[in-house]
Amino acid sequence: MAMTLYRKYRPQRFADLVGQNAVRTTLLAELETGKIAHAYLFVGPRGIGKTTTARLLAKAVNCRGLKKGEPDNTCESCQSISQGRSLDLVEIDAASHTQVDHVREQVLPAVRTVPSLGKYKVFVIDEVHMLSASAFSALLKVVEEPPAHVIFILATTEPHRVPATVISRCQRFDFRRIPEPDMIERLGRLATAEDVHVDRTVLQRIAQSAGGSLRDAESLLGQLLGLGEKHLTDDHADLVLPRLDRELVISLLEAIVQGHPSDALRLVQRLVDEGIHLSVFMREVIQTLRAMVIAKVGLENSFSSFSERDRRLAQQFVERASLSELQQMIEVFLWREREERSAVIPQLPLELAIVELTSFSDDQPPPGNHNAGPPAPQARTVTRATRPPDKRRMRLELSALQAGWTKVVDQVRQTNASLAWLLKTAVISEIDDDILTLAFRYALHRDRLLVEKNRAAVEAALDEVFQRPIRIKVVTDEAAKSGTAAPSTQVADTWQQALQAFGGEAASEPEGV
Repeated sequence: MAMTLYRKYRPQRFADLVGQNAVRTTLLAELETGKIAHAYLFVGPRGIGKTTTARLLAKAVNCRGLKKGEPDNTCESCQSISQGRSLDLVEIDAASHTQVDHVREQVLPAVRTVPSLGKYKVFVIDEVHMLSASAFSALLKVVEEPPAHVIFILATTEPHRVPATVISRCQRFDFRRIPEPDMIERLGRLATAEDVHVDRTVLQRIAQSAGGSLRDAESLLGQLLGLGEKHLTDDHADLVLPRLDRELVISLLEAIVQGHPSDALRLVQRLVDEGIHLSVFMREVIQTLRAMVIAKVGLENSFSSFSERDRRLAQQFVERASLSELQQMIEVFLWREREERSAVIPQLPLELAIVELTSFSDDQPPPGNHNAGPPAPQARTVTRATRPPDKRRMRLELSALQAGWTKVVDQVRQTNASLAWLLKTAVISEIDDDILTLAFRYALHRDRLLVEKNRAAVEAALDEVFQRPIRIKVVTDEAAKSGTAAPSTQVADTWQQALQAFGGEAASEPEGV
């Protein structure tokens, strides 16, 4: 059952499609009016209904008893497509047939063959972006001017890899990830059809684990139904689904904003020891932070899927954290989540995210520690006439700037902890004629330094520390993206603290932390 559930209940009518209302409405209108395109491009993530919709369209254009755009599923043509024996529906997996020879030897001759039962011969090419450049060139000729009896349906998860010349010949439909409420409703109907009662909390866990892919959700439900129970609870779900306590997520975030990397890293080690999937945990961290951001800007029901206790803990966290802090945490976790699949040590991306977000010294308050209240801003008046003139004439070296950068960050932190955190992620690129170039990994971080009050705060701190007027220039830079900047003293210190928490030591200082 685990392998066949999503096939057993594959939609046989457009009305059965889940979460694709715009696509369904447009296609039904075209079928009713008979205004059928000769080529379609279905775009969207995997497991959301692109191939199913393509088969429904192939069925509908050849149905002899079409009613308001819906196939009757009783005529010979519909039956042959439903049973997978139709000669008028040709399905091609481009991932397995990438070369031009397949297009020339298999597709082009088949295009010239007339339909056997229906009016159209429909070619569905899945993962079309996998075709080679020469294969696309051969395909373009027939897609551009196909015979009157041919319809092409191209499906892809990566439309940017499909040549613009091909896209321009197709009618494009964008498929969306399935919303959790729609997915839960669908899973509930399938469970009822199988005469099994599944607790709603289990359905919610399946929907959350599927990440918007209905096919994945139905596959997970199939695995649970394979247990043979008539009533499935969270205890049964624990056997199949990765168990994740959102309270652990919030505990991790608390340790980060309070500036306790050792506590956060111990929690990660606990996850590893308990066998929790860290990729799932990382996604849950991102989803929880997203819900917190939505709550922070004032939208209601952002914690609707949380338990009562988790909702209370999350709300308390949101009240203490600033919007910029939540935003910064999301950015860092998103960046590190991309590295998770290729990581030699599974927990390393998560640990690096923690180190990056807690890169403050012990004697300074972390950005999220609001319990003691922010330090009172100190007005500073700089009288340039009292400064020694020789400092102004001396050339400021890049090494001197790097050595004094911690003092600049500390100076900024007194009035703006969030901005200080941002400066910790900067790469000190160059200093030329008292113009300091700072490079950032993200354009969003660069843009925050373009705000006049933020720029003024940094330049005032530079002025105070180095006793000379220094202007800043901010850019995005590949060096920042690749992490080639020299580590700051505080980041290195935090890394050492993290290693000591586990009784380890580094052979050399970490590079690009």
